[in-house]
Amino acid sequence: MSKTVQNASSSRIGTPTPMTPVRAITSKISTRSAPSVPPATQAYEPLLKSLFQHRLKFVLLFTAAVTWFIDGFWAWWQLGSPKIWEILTLPLSPWIVFLALSWITVALPITMLRKVFLRAQRSGAASPLDIIKMSASQNSTKIASAVYFLSALSALVIHTVMAYYYEPDTRGDPKLSLFVKSKKHPYYLNGRIVFMLFAQASTALAFSLRGAMIDRFAYRWTQSTQSGDAPKFLTIAMATFVSVVFATMAIITAAVLFASARISLPILYKIPLVSLLLRPFTAHFLKGQWSVLLPLTHVPLLVRAWFLAFITFVNWEIADALFEHVISEPAPVSTLTADANTTVISGLSSDDKIFKYFAYSELRDLAKDQSTSAAARRTALFGDQQSALNLWSFLVRESLPLLENDYQVFLRRGQPAPPPLPPAPVTPKVTMSPNIATPTPLLRQRIFKTAPESPGQAALDALASDGPIAKVVDVGADAAHIPELFRSLETQVISSPIAAEAKKNVETAAGLGSRIKGRVASATTSIWNRYAPESLKESVTRIVAWSSKKRLSKEVEASLPFRELDVVVVEALSYLICASLSEDRYGTVQRDIPKVLESMVSFLSAIEEYQIKISALQKPAPQAPVSRQEQQEFEALAIEIQKSHEVLALVGDGLKEGLARIVRTFGDKLLAFKFPPRIAHKLQEFLDYST
Repeated sequence: MSKTVQNASSSRIGTPTPMTPVRAITSKISTRSAPSVPPATQAYEPLLKSLFQHRLKFVLLFTAAVTWFIDGFWAWWQLGSPKIWEILTLPLSPWIVFLALSWITVALPITMLRKVFLRAQRSGAASPLDIIKMSASQNSTKIASAVYFLSALSALVIHTVMAYYYEPDTRGDPKLSLFVKSKKHPYYLNGRIVFMLFAQASTALAFSLRGAMIDRFAYRWTQSTQSGDAPKFLTIAMATFVSVVFATMAIITAAVLFASARISLPILYKIPLVSLLLRPFTAHFLKGQWSVLLPLTHVPLLVRAWFLAFITFVNWEIADALFEHVISEPAPVSTLTADANTTVISGLSSDDKIFKYFAYSELRDLAKDQSTSAAARRTALFGDQQSALNLWSFLVRESLPLLENDYQVFLRRGQPAPPPLPPAPVTPKVTMSPNIATPTPLLRQRIFKTAPESPGQAALDALASDGPIAKVVDVGADAAHIPELFRSLETQVISSPIAAEAKKNVETAAGLGSRIKGRVASATTSIWNRYAPESLKESVTRIVAWSSKKRLSKEVEASLPFRELDVVVVEALSYLICASLSEDRYGTVQRDIPKVLESMVSFLSAIEEYQIKISALQKPAPQAPVSRQEQQEFEALAIEIQKSHEVLALVGDGLKEGLARIVRTFGDKLLAFKFPPRIAHKLQEFLDYST
């Protein structure tokens, strides 16, 4: 650089300074990611889970109080029923407080099972037999049955301890020891405690069967539509009545099982090893009467067993009923946050249908509320220009697919979606050959006549790679699609005697189980047909037919598995759309009204068509004298049709009310929207009816 340039540079810049890096000028219009609604697992679900935990504490405390009262009643009875004022001090004794820990083994497991295995999906079985089969195939039912049995066994142990603590001074020896008091045979099992064990096992079985029939681990959607302020004593009264019925059935079942076990003992004693194991404990059961009504000669034992079964069952039933009653009560939780609208809208994206139902219920209550604060929240929900979140669009994107999915399930009548069709085969392109004439194929044979080969040469040619044997093997390999690498081993594998013997053994083992099962079934059927009384055969036939007959109402329920959720979604959308006429300042809701109305009308039309189809199944009442069976079939069909109409009416009436609400609010303003002819004709009917 020249000196002149240096001086000029010095004169303009001044004192030389170190070179600074060049930086880009920051722009205020740079691209920024638009804010989104937070997922339900972060915004809404934690609030609802904390609410459930608080309610669960109430259930646990209430069941603990019930268990404590039951233990106090048992102690009062075992002490000889003392004076009535002593009942007030009896439950406060240290022993009773200690025995109240039976809540941990009787009531607490039922509540924990409901909490762990709670699900939103109902059982889709249509007959009692299918319901039991489906329930028995689930792991939750197997685990629950084992827990019920252990809980019933612990209740028997606690009752035995209480009996030996309270009863000797007032009622004498309860005679509930494990072994009989005999010096000659000290290991003989006590028949009384064995019968009590059968009674408790039957109680656990009855509770398991009842749970399978009522689909115990499914969320009680029907209770969610009722008032949450129902008195608790009605729940306890219903649980008491159910426990009386099932405790009686459990005692009858225990008597039959006990008698059957005694009758089968001589058969078991004929097995050498089993006889050696059973004789030291059960030899005394071979003596005495063999009547099935033998427990009737021990009325005090029957009374004790019935009360223990009743108390165990009522403890379970109260714990289960309180869980259903308390957990299903709707409650707003989004108001606990700073941005309530964003919180409740985020709950709509939950993967759990139960959480989604609570979010839509809260949104429906917000849409129906006429207060000033609710109107301000709805205005912000429709379009808050100070926030970049479009909550209404998110709501519609979550609601319409939900209704569409349930609509498709209804069209399939609850059946799973068919698998996707396989892709169409690609047609290969036909390229035109440049040859004008068809080329002559090359000959792969000898064209010159040769002298006949010797036998040795013919054998070598046959074993060659292009000989006749290799060609036959290649044809078989092509037909079986065997890779080229393994074709050399094909002849050895096919002709191997070990492979043939293994295949034969597999076929024999596979058919052995079916043959044994078939022989047992045929032998049982022949014995039944030969020795069973005709009245018993008719009763069993009716029971089997009743249990295997598919119910029409159950099939309709399976086609609408989340009908309560659909009704809440329709109510929330319809009320919000009606409120948008006066509260939507920027017309955010207007562009989505045609899509919402089209979805609701399509769903309603499908339900009305199904209602007409079910009504056509109703036969006219028989006029001439008919048999009792025909009369019962007619009444059963009428009941099933009525139940089916009630299920369909739940969703159908909700859709009709939602459509009528929107039509009454907008009126002639709906003419500004464009609808397909079918949808427009249906909406015109609502408009004509409203005017």
